Order: sequence, then structure tokens, then C-alpha cells
Amino acid sequence: MNGKITFSNSSLESINGIDYLRLREESHYKTGLAAGNLFVKSNYKIIRLLKNPFVNIILWFLRLKYEKKIPEVRIPKEYQDELRGCAEATKIPYKYLLLINLIYEIRGCSGFAFFNPDGSLLLGHNTDVSKMLAKLALRYMKPLVTDVSIPGKNNFVHVAMPLILGAINGFNDKGIAVSSHDAGGIYAKVVKNNTSTSCLVKMVLENAESLAEVQKTAQENLAYYPGIMIVASARERKASILEAYPSDFDFVSFKNTSYIFSANHYQSDKMRKYHREVKKGSLDRLTCLQGSLSGKNILSVQEAIQILKDHRNGIHRDTTGYSIANIGTFQSFIFDVTRSKVYISNGKKLPVPLHGNFVKISAL
Repeated sequence: MNGKITFSNSSLESINGIDYLRLREESHYKTGLAAGNLFVKSNYKIIRLLKNPFVNIILWFLRLKYEKKIPEVRIPKEYQDELRGCAEATKIPYKYLLLINLIYEIRGCSGFAFFNPDGSLLLGHNTDVSKMLAKLALRYMKPLVTDVSIPGKNNFVHVAMPLILGAINGFNDKGIAVSSHDAGGIYAKVVKNNTSTSCLVKMVLENAESLAEVQKTAQENLAYYPGIMIVASARERKASILEAYPSDFDFVSFKNTSYIFSANHYQSDKMRKYHREVKKGSLDRLTCLQGSLSGKNILSVQEAIQILKDHRNGIHRDTTGYSIANIGTFQSFIFDVTRSKVYISNGKKLPVPLHGNFVKISAL
């Protein structure tokens, strides 16, 4: 894709290997319609893949397998409308797009939030999946920064995946920033009609203006899948860790500290009981984050990027990685929330923070 492609009031452009999607529509349906049309006009590989007859057979069988589980997950109507708009534009059946969204949800990650003395807030995040899925993601999807504004909602930015309606990270124009992580080694529990976890993150970004509002949203919309969210407020200069379980949650607030961090296990005493086990890789990455941030009073963007590149325990992984950067890391980025900037790796080889450059995108 060369230059800027437009549809309605929205646009998609490539900036040094990063796609920047700017959506400015009057409703969720029209937002999905615009995004889908822009993906089609730019000839996105993932759309061609999902239209492959062999892939359609796989999706048909997966749909059959999860047919009874899909209705258990609550997707707010406005997000269903958004997905229908995308389905109409791409000509990919809505039922398959919904299936893909609910299978993906959130994945293993490492993340941190840091408040500098000048009041600026940085949030760093690496997204990890299995090596096979990470290779597929790099092959069929370019790094995508999506900037969304719908009347009556907060303007927010997130590092996205095409055709995925929820969010697993992001920040909004009210200074609320989120980095989400899956919780591994958890006792399985299903609560019907709980909210899709990635939709919960998106609800926070679209609606919350304070940590109290984040907590209220989480309490009123218990997550279907277990997850962990770093939530920071630049305006309040406070951060919290939200630990979500289908029947419970904890919202731990931190004051008078310059940083917080998380991997893939619950850290609070209240929530640890839901773990069958805590993976060694998650503990190792938490130790790496602690070591990288401990004693720092000031953190620059370049220093934050170096933390995301940390691979002191090697890049290997089994069910999870042992270093912040590992062979499953296919997204790596820094949000400069205060200045509305995204610094994201354009690496085309795994792990992406160790290859390519971090490209600055100005958003909001």
C-alpha cells in the first residue's frame, strides 16, 4: 500500500512499515464499514486468507465446534453492529468474524506503566503468542495502529489486529491507558453472559475518564475469560492492576510509586487462589521487569524500548516466554500517553522488538 487510502471520513496510510488507521465515523456500524472497506481497498492479506476455500472449511468446522459456547459470551450490541459493518464491507460472513474475535481475545504479554517527574506517562507492552501463531501474524498482518473517534465516546488509540473488534491495549484522550494480559494456569470457570474480555478493554477506553470509572465498568461487566489489566491515569497520576476472573475481580491501586508492571499471573493475595499453577516463564518475566524498572526515577522512550528488548533469559518459550522479548513476541510498542504518541516496532522477524525500528506515530 502506497500513500493514503480514504473511505467516507476515515483513512488508512502506511508509515515506515506501520499501518495507521484513522476512523472518524458517526456510529459503530459505519466505523466497522469504513475499516472493512479500507482493508479491502489496501488488499490486506488476512482478508484474502479468510476467503480461501480451504480456510473456509476450517472455519466451518470451528464454528460447529464452538456453536454452543459462542452465545455464552456477551458482546455489546454496538460492537456487534461494528462487526456487521466490517463483514458487509469485506464479504466475510459475520458468523466467521465473530468466531475469530472470540477465539482470539487476549494473549500472553509483558507490560509496564511509568510516571515521569514531569507528569508524563509511558506504557510499554509486548504481545506474545505461540511461535506458530506469531509467524502467521507477521506473514498476514502488518503492525496496525488504530485511532477511533465516534460521537459521544472517548477518542482512543490502540495497537490492533485487522477484523478484531475489541481491544487488548490502548489509551484515550482522557489520559486512561490500558495494557491487558491473559492469566495462565487458571482453574477453568464459565459464567454465561459475561462480557468478552477484549470488549471490556474497549468499553474502558471508550467510556472511562478516571480509575474509579474503570473499576465501576469492570465490576458491572465481569469478564468471560480470566485476564489482567494494567490501568493508568495520566491526569490522576495513579495506576492500578485489575485482575479479572469470571466470578470475581480485584482492583489494586498504587499511589506514590512511579511504576507498575505485570506478566501472566495474578499478584494479589485475593486472586492467587484461582491459579492451578503459576508458570515459571511468567515469574521470570516479572523478575525481568522488576530488575529493569527498579531504582529508576526517570524513564525516556528509548529506555522504555530497551526494556521491551530485554531477552536476558533467552528467546525460547514453551507454553510461555521466559524473557520480555521472546520468540512469540509479534507486537512491541510504547504509548507516550501524555504526548499522544505511539512508538511501535516494524520488525518482520521474531521477536519483533529485536528486529526493525520503532516508528513514531502521532495520534488523537
